Amino acid sequence: MHLVKIGLTLLSTEIGQLVQLEGLFLNNNKLTTLPAEIGHLSHELDLDLGGNLLRSIPNEIKQCFRL
Repeated sequence: MHLVKIGLTLLSTEIGQLVQLEGLFLNNNKLTTLPAEIGHLSHELDLDLGGNLLRSIPNEIKQCFRL
């Protein structure tokens, strides 16, 4: 899923239901936080969060992804 440079400021908690997702590209938006539910996604997921305004990363992500 490519949601790049669209001014995204919030990611829905429902993102955690997309367990079959293989790629999530959220780079160059205006995200400041991420929902803990993002940790439900596959740890094989390609995840790009670069260019956002993130202040912290939920522990659920740290446990599931190699950062």
